[in-house]
Amino acid sequence: MSALPKIHLVNPMLNPSGGSEWRTASLYRQLQGSADLQVWHFREAPSDAFTGIRMKGIDTRRLSFPRGGTLVFIGVYFNISHWIRLARPSRVILTYNTPDPLRLAEKVDLIRKTCGIEPEIVFCSQELADQVPYRGTVEPSLVDLEAFVPVDRSGRDSFRLGRLSRDAPEKHHPEDMELYRHLDAAGCEIDVLGATAAMQAVPFPSGRVHMRPIGSVKATDFLRSLDCFFYRTSPQWAEPWGRVIIEAMASGLPVVTDRTSGASSVIEHGRNGLLFNTTQEALDLLMRVKAEPELRQSLGDAARATAENLLSDEVRETVKAFYLKPA
Repeated sequence: MSALPKIHLVNPMLNPSGGSEWRTASLYRQLQGSADLQVWHFREAPSDAFTGIRMKGIDTRRLSFPRGGTLVFIGVYFNISHWIRLARPSRVILTYNTPDPLRLAEKVDLIRKTCGIEPEIVFCSQELADQVPYRGTVEPSLVDLEAFVPVDRSGRDSFRLGRLSRDAPEKHHPEDMELYRHLDAAGCEIDVLGATAAMQAVPFPSGRVHMRPIGSVKATDFLRSLDCFFYRTSPQWAEPWGRVIIEAMASGLPVVTDRTSGASSVIEHGRNGLLFNTTQEALDLLMRVKAEPELRQSLGDAARATAENLLSDEVRETVKAFYLKPA
């Protein structure tokens, strides 16, 4: 019997709501049992959200770093130290999932010089792939369709709108707090998981607006509690994909999002979600979703079907085959 292929996944694994961290965890679980897997993080302790994953810290002083096999960097936003010169991988894969073409070019050049091989590039969306002069493969982030599932939302007395993301300021649009005030005045409950410290300090006397710190609720539980999912980011942050949008769709939620996010490419306006350009359009759409339970149901059902198609068994097997193929 031949030995399993060795695959090293490299990511800081620090943020419990980070898209790159969950992409790493999902890829690990997809490849588990088919490869000799190891997730490598840095000196900082990884988030305890990622249980059940074999992880090891990179520490060059102790000569602890990936060696041989396939080396997969989930993201280009973190630094690669001089251990790469001794790693001697047979393949190197760079996952490009944040819009930073200069760092991508630096990483490509570094791999060429230190490893003597051409890195393979995985893009999180076609939109991001079109922005850089490299060829590669577009790969969805593998959301767990058995964890993110629809629930029966009929018979609820209130309408709860939610949003989930990292708590970085650029992940929140500067007009969203005013939008939440309008929705609050209209009787909506608003639940923001991953609110910044500044957002958490803003008072909402009605008690219907909840600004929660990152990681205070499990994403699966949070999405089950909602009736609608809203998402957009600051104009200063071009969302290359938006894994949380797919998680919400898999959970059978109607999604209302702006047209700039990468994941909006899988939404057909009016069928499996709703798209907007302006804050007024967002408010109008959210009030419509609040007023029409039948629309919520039809959008949520179609959203779940879209997630199942996007993340089918065939797609997952194609992803697995890509990482397992020999150099």
